[in-house]
Amino acid sequence: MLRKWLWLGVLAIATVTLAQTYTVQGSAGLGTAVNEDGKPGMFRYEVKKIIHNDAQRTVLQGHFHFVLVNREERTELTVSLVKLTAYRQRITDAEKVAEFKGLAVLSVMSPRGGKRVRGEVIVLVKDNRAANVQEGSPDEILVRFVASDPAKPFVFRGTVARGDIVIFEHHLPR
Repeated sequence: MLRKWLWLGVLAIATVTLAQTYTVQGSAGLGTAVNEDGKPGMFRYEVKKIIHNDAQRTVLQGHFHFVLVNREERTELTVSLVKLTAYRQRITDAEKVAEFKGLAVLSVMSPRGGKRVRGEVIVLVKDNRAANVQEGSPDEILVRFVASDPAKPFVFRGTVARGDIVIFEHHLPR
């Protein structure tokens, strides 16, 4: 009888422990990507979606910063994430892709002055290989900033020349 109660206790503890788990989906990157025109864009970001499995609650955290310098025109364009509003990812044997978006500010600085515009940034990243692997396609990043007014959006699409993009998913107990 004591053995039966012992096993029921172990089963109850295991059930409570399994119910108190969470999943962390995320992506992080740091480096320089080069677009088809040969212009380098520097990026630094880390975004995560924390899913509390027991409460079915989701928390988004993250930052994103992108800089594009045009030496000929002596301008610097910066896109900075203010608030992360959505994150999703797809991890399969063939590919690792993440997309996130949020409220952002685009700043353009030049010798004639500066300009700041509020809008939304949408970032799509592909983790094609590890940082220490040279074979295969390099990682990719697409940055799209859309302003509140119907102006032409800023778009940068490039392959990572220096640095790395990582997409991950962890299942952890609380």
